[in-house]
Amino acid sequence: MPFFLFPVYTIHMIKLKSGTLSQIGAKHIQNDDTAVVNAKEGVYIICDGVSEGGQGKLASALISQVIQEKLVQANQDFKTKSSDLAGTKRLQAMQEVMQNTFADAQSALKAQAENNPLYKVAATTCIALWFNGRFAILGHIGDSRAYLFRAGKLYQLTKDHSGLDELLKMGMPMETAMRSPLAHALTRAFGNAQFNQPDLLKIEFEPNDSLFLCTDGIYTALSTPQTMTAFVHDLINEIPLKPWVEKCAKTSGDDSTLIHIHFEEEEHTLVGIQASERIHLVQKTPLSRYFDYVQASHIAAICEIESFKAGETVIKEGDDGDRMYIVAKGGLTIQSNGKFLTENKPGDFFGEIALVQKSKRTATALAKEDTSLLSLKRSDLEEVFKKDPLIETRFYKAMLETALSRVVELGVQVVGMK
Repeated sequence: MPFFLFPVYTIHMIKLKSGTLSQIGAKHIQNDDTAVVNAKEGVYIICDGVSEGGQGKLASALISQVIQEKLVQANQDFKTKSSDLAGTKRLQAMQEVMQNTFADAQSALKAQAENNPLYKVAATTCIALWFNGRFAILGHIGDSRAYLFRAGKLYQLTKDHSGLDELLKMGMPMETAMRSPLAHALTRAFGNAQFNQPDLLKIEFEPNDSLFLCTDGIYTALSTPQTMTAFVHDLINEIPLKPWVEKCAKTSGDDSTLIHIHFEEEEHTLVGIQASERIHLVQKTPLSRYFDYVQASHIAAICEIESFKAGETVIKEGDDGDRMYIVAKGGLTIQSNGKFLTENKPGDFFGEIALVQKSKRTATALAKEDTSLLSLKRSDLEEVFKKDPLIETRFYKAMLETALSRVVELGVQVVGMK
């Protein structure tokens, strides 16, 4: 599969160009990987067949075909519902589509296995990226990976569903875990015998981001920081990657497949706060102190932007609250019973109790100047918790610590007043 660049496509607000390359592994007799690059529809898929004797290719080809067809159909369906699918509603709908798509693909594989014995042992990993609107949803099952290069830093967006990852979670040292016979065993995959739910990640891209999807044949050969740095340098500078992929296939011995996507610019600036700035604002709040970059990006993706003119009321004392706010630009004056309490500047947050329970606002917030806020609704956060219980655990731990610190601070102030 030769590497090539497509014409620049516009997926709603995002302009991007992409390419793919695949090379058979040195220890294999055929390439069991399947790659799909449908730039026009915003669909990118890599399936890494894991069964021997050709069954892996059967699985990877079938799963990638079903997922592409389902996501292309979803694009058509969304066009008729565009007015009803804005903001977080679109994001939630996309998540449901991706989850159902993975389930449909597994059902298709099982159906084939009923009529063809070769499919009974066919299995594959899968990583699928789907653009619609200003967001993308990444569905992931197995040990292929997604990496994001943004503002000079490389982020691994996915976690491997492998024995090695499970051993590391149990606290086993890396060197010991790598020697374990369980290290390379998959804990999730598409297969006739078993299927596990995919991990789903919401991503919001911005100009000059670079993303690449790859199989384990690629990243295991780029195991040192030096080789990964050199590879990423060539990737973002559009230097031919064929030598890299050929070297990876030889070094790792595994089939090596890569999809690269570079984001040129946004056609329209409908959102005045870039994705990286949103994530940074979320990370600054004490409530996200235990989140990693990917978890913070989950929360940032569901934040809406609300703008207020100087003097406008953001929240009013006594009103019902259902969301927390983070000041992105401008500033606020906070008062209670008509008396000044404090001022909020960019990076400050307020109203977080509304994320935990229905309650009345205990203060009034007024825009001191033209102000932009990130708002996080309780119902949207609860949807994230359903998909990722670890985010919920880390959020409530941070919430409890924040509440306790405020109680202690208030106690000190009361003592000081005596």
